[in-house]
Amino acid sequence: MNSKWCGVALMAMALCGGCRRELPKPESADSGSDAGKSTATVSDEVRGNPEWLFARPEDHREEINYYAELTLTLRGSPNTLNPVLMSSTVEERLKELMFDYPFIFDSKFKWAINPAMTESYEEAADHKSAVLVLKKGLTWHDGKPLTAHDIVFSWEQILDDRVPARSARGGTDQIVACKALDDQTVRFEYAEPLATNKWNVLFALIPKHIYAKEKDLDPTLSKSNYHVQYNRSAVGNGPYRLATWMSNDRIVLERWEDYPGPRPHFARITLRIITDAQAGLLAFERGEVDELELSPEQFAKGTDTDSFRKAGVKGLGSQWKFNYIGLNMDGSNPFFHDRKVRRAICHAVNYDRIIEQVFHGLAKRCLGITHPDAPMFNNAIQPFAYDLNQAATLLDDAGWLVDPDDGWRYKEITVDGAPKRQRFAFTVNLAQPSTTSPLVAAIVAEDLKSIGVEMTSRVLEWSTFIEQMRNHEFEAQMSGWGAPVDPDYGWNVWHSTAYESERNYVGYANKRVDELYAKGRTEFDHKQRMGYYADLSKIIYDDAPYVFLVHSPILWAFDHSIRGVAFSPRGPFMFEPGIRDWWKPKPRP
Repeated sequence: MNSKWCGVALMAMALCGGCRRELPKPESADSGSDAGKSTATVSDEVRGNPEWLFARPEDHREEINYYAELTLTLRGSPNTLNPVLMSSTVEERLKELMFDYPFIFDSKFKWAINPAMTESYEEAADHKSAVLVLKKGLTWHDGKPLTAHDIVFSWEQILDDRVPARSARGGTDQIVACKALDDQTVRFEYAEPLATNKWNVLFALIPKHIYAKEKDLDPTLSKSNYHVQYNRSAVGNGPYRLATWMSNDRIVLERWEDYPGPRPHFARITLRIITDAQAGLLAFERGEVDELELSPEQFAKGTDTDSFRKAGVKGLGSQWKFNYIGLNMDGSNPFFHDRKVRRAICHAVNYDRIIEQVFHGLAKRCLGITHPDAPMFNNAIQPFAYDLNQAATLLDDAGWLVDPDDGWRYKEITVDGAPKRQRFAFTVNLAQPSTTSPLVAAIVAEDLKSIGVEMTSRVLEWSTFIEQMRNHEFEAQMSGWGAPVDPDYGWNVWHSTAYESERNYVGYANKRVDELYAKGRTEFDHKQRMGYYADLSKIIYDDAPYVFLVHSPILWAFDHSIRGVAFSPRGPFMFEPGIRDWWKPKPRP
């Protein structure tokens, strides 16, 4: 799997929440094989995390039903199955099943070589180069050889500015040369001796024999009919290969019997595209899907039924994803380039009310880009207090003054060389699959109105939401990020150079943050390195490019037949082995 910073928008706040009651620790906080046991000790109130749900496959090899099928849920439709172009959580779910990479990371974000693909990896003593040796006999799903030349070709495409590889490019651009010494051997040369170099080689792979064929005709790999076809019918090298894709309905994968790693546990995996939360819960109760991410409302109230208990159980765990309102400060609107205004918005948000009313007490206040359990969390961060008077004072200081006749705030700005009286009225984009975003937006809009600011919501279909975010065509947007496997991947979101072609969607720029990210890359002492990221996280929080809302825990439903689940700071997916360890027992005689 190759997901450095987990999925854009997390389906735009399909939020779950981190409990005020004591939460079970994620597997990353426990010893691997005991993680299931530790998460099974939750209270009767939670009524979830049965011990059997976490039964490891290596302890039950004789019980695994290799003829079983698994049905998963997707909260939206993927835009592509080309891993170089992937950037959303929906697409990452498919990537981890269809593609393999020379390197992996586990539930503790520990880096390792992938024994299914890699013979060896050796970094030079000066950390400026490394040599990767692939195992012999590797192939793609179509039977064509997978060689060092595919790795070189993939690296070249990721760094080609004509290819929209926003997610894949982060970190990969620190590799200055990637050369195939023979069919099995790749030599990487790095720009600098960086602590992150071993992560930078964990990039997406695509088959050269397919994509090189029409590269000259379509250098983007995304526009021609040829590339559109292959991006939809992707040829991978992971444990499952594509069988069918029915648009807006389902994607069916089948076990690849020639997979060089451990035999996949399921003969077939179907991913049902269900964008409506209630429809998803009904499908789960009818036994049509085997897992479902639950909304806070569903977890707190919608699962206390006989129909749910007959269908499955709840899973609860801690994760590091955070959710936010992004304020576009790139100058394309007249509101958010001013730090005082952004901080005023943060003071105008009633976080406690959102947690109680929207998330049923399941959410934990977010204090920036780092979860409190992470080693780079900064304890010196002072939360923005919910204080409408302070918010109003900051807006006054920024020149946005209340008109006594209508109660709205105005400021005189210059447009095309002429003065214009601008009312403080902005729009926040919400993505269609979310059930909680409209509720959060309504609470925020109510408080902003009380201090003379109008915020209206615009609900967009998922692909349109993502497109406008990538093109910076928004004033504000409600979204979220999952946990990066290394804090350096925040560079892709927060560094000033990441605005044009990466994922700095709000146009944030701070020279000190840029400097600290650079220091973090060159520091090999772990404690000192984490200190740099702690420092920059406080600067970002204080600059308020986002209104940081909540961290949300894992809130999931699992069919009674599911085994082998594990939790990480990313939830139950997108780490190794993750879903690849799930299994179902053989039918009882």
